[in-house]
Amino acid sequence: MQCQQILSNAIKRGVECAFTAPNHKITEPTTFHRILTPSAASERLLDISYQVTYQRLLCNKLSGVEACRNEAMRKREKWSTIPAFLVATVGGMEDQYQQDQEEEQEEEQTLYQEIPFIAPRTIQQLEDYASSCASIQNFLLSLHSEGLASKWATGPIIRTHALRNLIGCRKDDMIVGLIMIGWPKRVPRMPVRRREVEGDMLKDVTI
Repeated sequence: MQCQQILSNAIKRGVECAFTAPNHKITEPTTFHRILTPSAASERLLDISYQVTYQRLLCNKLSGVEACRNEAMRKREKWSTIPAFLVATVGGMEDQYQQDQEEEQEEEQTLYQEIPFIAPRTIQQLEDYASSCASIQNFLLSLHSEGLASKWATGPIIRTHALRNLIGCRKDDMIVGLIMIGWPKRVPRMPVRRREVEGDMLKDVTI
């Protein structure tokens, strides 16, 4: 319980940092949905992880049924060790549902199938999506400053009815990422950059 409280407070401070990210016309488009482990919500998230992995492997015929189940269970068990999750959404996007998807979403199998990606289409939507990404970066930096580890995941699970239903998405909410939070076993080394700062990443404009 003490660890949960520590994480809960750190996440709250992280979200306070997230909301300092710039957003055009003060739209404040980003919402964060906190899931602490263990809880009914985290158990449901683990079930979703299992089903999405199992159905994806089975559909792609990457291995036999039993092997698919084992791999899906391995991922579920791995996720069960993650102390907290945060789902970031941005509002005001294009309707994330299509009529046939809405009619089918109550079917068990359809709940875990990946919804076709519907990209931002207006300038304001692009501005809000960019702001949401900046908010997430601020959040990750806040966690890092407190010695916590995180991973920003954007796999198929974030585009399923099952996850959207779990966090209570509206039709115009887009899930930008699923953030996994915990304590690091070791501090990873920075990867070797493929581009130099001077001349590649930073260029002086001269006339």
